[in-house]
Amino acid sequence: MDNLGSRFYKNQDIIFKTPQKKFRGFIDRIEDGFLFILLYASSPAEKQHFSNYADKDKDMLNDTHALESGKDGHDIDEDLSLIKNSTDFSMICPGLYQTLTYKPLLKNISKSAKNISLKIKITEMSAEREGREFLRIKATIQFIYEEISVEEFLNTKDAYISKPSFTTSVYGIYNMISPKIYQSQAEGDAEASVNPHIDRLLIAINSKLDVILSLLLNPEASIFADVKEKLVSISGSGVMWTDKKNDKNRNLKQGSIIKITMLFPAVPQFIIKAQAQVVKVYIEDKSDSGDIAIACKFIAINESDRDEIIKFTLEKQRQQIKKSS
Repeated sequence: MDNLGSRFYKNQDIIFKTPQKKFRGFIDRIEDGFLFILLYASSPAEKQHFSNYADKDKDMLNDTHALESGKDGHDIDEDLSLIKNSTDFSMICPGLYQTLTYKPLLKNISKSAKNISLKIKITEMSAEREGREFLRIKATIQFIYEEISVEEFLNTKDAYISKPSFTTSVYGIYNMISPKIYQSQAEGDAEASVNPHIDRLLIAINSKLDVILSLLLNPEASIFADVKEKLVSISGSGVMWTDKKNDKNRNLKQGSIIKITMLFPAVPQFIIKAQAQVVKVYIEDKSDSGDIAIACKFIAINESDRDEIIKFTLEKQRQQIKKSS
């Protein structure tokens, strides 16, 4: 495949798949028509049919192990032999709007103490995958972020993947089921014994009290005290926003990795932490104080957190449709 630079970039998060295993990795460099890939984790290939990429990715993240020799009894030589002896490969590239699958041709393979290095040539793009994780809406949220190195990502990604974020909601704290507060239970019910207007007011008051209690119980939410709300485009696959150029974002480029903490304005509120990779940077104004647009895809996020984002986008979309109609 020609012009690799238009489709791939340094540090790009990828999944390299054989019939027996899937390997998580990233593109170390692009050179002379070849992709040089470092694999750092593996998991068994899915054993059942999944309806979309998000479910496949969830299956992988829930059973992922580092390739480090001796860690958890892992033998990196077995993975090396598995790849060497396989003739059926695919490379999956999760994106911001869709997931692309490519057919790679393995040219060389080697190992180190913690990684497997591949030199591959892309022969064709075989498939595209779409799912509800790509449903995107515009919303106003609060968030903070910080750029991190690839090394820090590799050392901390497991903590983001394995545990759901600590929600500011009292329901999340105590593992209770959050009530549906967007629409009155009595709304549209002719036989409801409670006045719909009073019902809505009671639900709103109850939800506000929950938020106040949750903020008192969870001091972490105070990190957003001085953070302004920002309009973003968000989905279960990633987030996009526009900002003024500053010391934090002026060095961001395609392939940069950030850790991000987001506060969602649902009732009750909830916080989500994730690690994301910059897939696009748009310089809208060349001046030092101009605007810069940043698009990131989530590369280390707990699947329960991704589900919360998807629920949020679905509910926002439902509200927008209802309002427009």
